[in-house]
Amino acid sequence: MNFFTIGDFLARLLLFLLPRRISNRIRENTSPLEVYVLRTATMKSNEPRMTLFEGVFATLLFDMALFGTSNAIINGIISFFTRIQNSWDTPFTSEEEATAKVTEFCNRLDIQQQPWIWEKEIQSYSSLNDFFSRTYAPQHFPKIGDGQLVSPACCKIQSFVNDESMKSILIKGCNYDVANIGLPEEDLDAYRKNRVVLGYLSPKDYHRVHAPISGKVVHCKMEGIDSPSASVKFFGGKFNLLNENKRLVIVLEEEGGEQGDDEEPLRVALVIIGGVGVNTITYDTQMIGKSIPKGHELSAFRAGGSAFALFTTKPMDILYPLQRAAEQSVHVETLVGETLAH
Repeated sequence: MNFFTIGDFLARLLLFLLPRRISNRIRENTSPLEVYVLRTATMKSNEPRMTLFEGVFATLLFDMALFGTSNAIINGIISFFTRIQNSWDTPFTSEEEATAKVTEFCNRLDIQQQPWIWEKEIQSYSSLNDFFSRTYAPQHFPKIGDGQLVSPACCKIQSFVNDESMKSILIKGCNYDVANIGLPEEDLDAYRKNRVVLGYLSPKDYHRVHAPISGKVVHCKMEGIDSPSASVKFFGGKFNLLNENKRLVIVLEEEGGEQGDDEEPLRVALVIIGGVGVNTITYDTQMIGKSIPKGHELSAFRAGGSAFALFTTKPMDILYPLQRAAEQSVHVETLVGETLAH
């Protein structure tokens, strides 16, 4: 009996035993999500928010925070889940085992297998974590859009008019402050008043993050290094994800040719957030000062959930479907590199 089977059994047992108020919240969190698919300009209304196993434990621990947000109990639980997901680093013993385990993983999470679009043949992955942090085969990598701003990841995004709008609509359960993310202080006022994009990478998604604009890296720093990161599924909960989770803060500044001589260049801050189970965010520690093309890989996650927040110092001409989705509180599914703004 594997981890997924045990998890499903425990989740169904708890759902049966828990009080109706809690079980109804779990059902709400695992109900289908309405999503606008940017690449096809279509809506889908049967997108699962999360598996039942994820729904039960994430609702109890992180949405309702039944064990609190910062104490020995919840920190111990987070550490336990991190150890479980670290088991994904256990090497496969044979190509047959690799094929069987990766196939099971793909089937469970609905990860594309036909055609096979990933960099290695299925039997060549060394562990589940090796596959989790996979990349595309070059011929299958999504096309990088020609817009000024592109999606940094394969994800579901929500966007907000500004930081205050995000706080009033979504982040209401904790004492979040944009000044405590780790963004450079000199641009905080600009980040507060311009559009914010939040992206969530589900376990099935490609888990690498790419540059949303072309520009020079002017800031790169890991924040919350020793924090026991909470689940990134509930930005509206009591856990202060943007201020307390482990996160990598990267700022890109547009270079010459994109603005006038006397105009302050656009800077885009990308906050790459590790969720529960993420003990490693890999990145180039020497990237400051480098000029990076749009779509260039910036970081990768090893196991666990993940998310990002994107802030800009200037107003962006975002695509009309994204504006409409934001007004209607609809999530938008994007591939890495898809244009978000011109």
